[in-house]
Amino acid sequence: MLSKLSFQRSADCAACGPLKCCEGIATAWRSLLNSNNQKATKLANIIKGGDWFDVEDYLAETDLITSVWADEISKAASQHIADNRWEAFALAGIRQYASAQSLTEVKIANLAKQAGYSRSTFFRVFDNVTKYQFHLFKIVSSLSVDVYQDRVFSKHRSPLEFVNFTINLFYSADCTIPNDWVETLWKRYGHCGFDDFNPQLPKISKVIKQYIQDHPGLGYADISEADIHAFVRLYERDILESRLGPTPIFPSESQSSRWKRMFLGLIADTDALRRISSHRSSFSFLKFYDP
Repeated sequence: MLSKLSFQRSADCAACGPLKCCEGIATAWRSLLNSNNQKATKLANIIKGGDWFDVEDYLAETDLITSVWADEISKAASQHIADNRWEAFALAGIRQYASAQSLTEVKIANLAKQAGYSRSTFFRVFDNVTKYQFHLFKIVSSLSVDVYQDRVFSKHRSPLEFVNFTINLFYSADCTIPNDWVETLWKRYGHCGFDDFNPQLPKISKVIKQYIQDHPGLGYADISEADIHAFVRLYERDILESRLGPTPIFPSESQSSRWKRMFLGLIADTDALRRISSHRSSFSFLKFYDP
């Protein structure tokens, strides 16, 4: 958006003079910032109310999603990260990588400055940039699970509400991490194996299983943690593969919507699926369920 405004300035200055043009750009920029602040407040209020925003509505605004998640990660980091240096560098990285057009734009000096530490501290903690990126990837992934665990138990949810909350939360968290960053890390550390690359997945499965167990009578199927974990791994594998290659397709509305349908088909019992399908003529969740 900033680059578009800058381009407009160069075109207009010849016609109306640089002062008037710059004033117009400043007004447009202030309007954009105010709009984003209003949207961020709206999303934050949805989260405070015990729900999560519908990620499909904001896939074109990953900066906004990242801003909201940065606040959530900050809260979680203060509770779950014992080392203040890790917390500070994690938050600095989330914000800087989100606004960068490429990985090379993010400099150690800028990370250290925003984190409030020196370059030498950065190298003592992380050794090099790639290791820092991998640590940050794991930190964000782990803390997103902590956010999920802290918030999902705040209210009773029907299977459909639980599905929307879960996929909206994790899909939006994935949106905060650039595709080229993930591809770089996968090429460097993928040889360790998919599960070592995503150590947070077993905890997600446990939280989902615990929520279902704690809310009987709401229409949940009797499903094992192993089956839930198989689904979680498949979901994360699909996200990873959609990020790789010269033309990544992540994020997309069709992908997030498809995983919502599949997740509902997994966790809802037959009666709940029939009730939901009877109110949605455009498609049937039953095709994802084998009674």
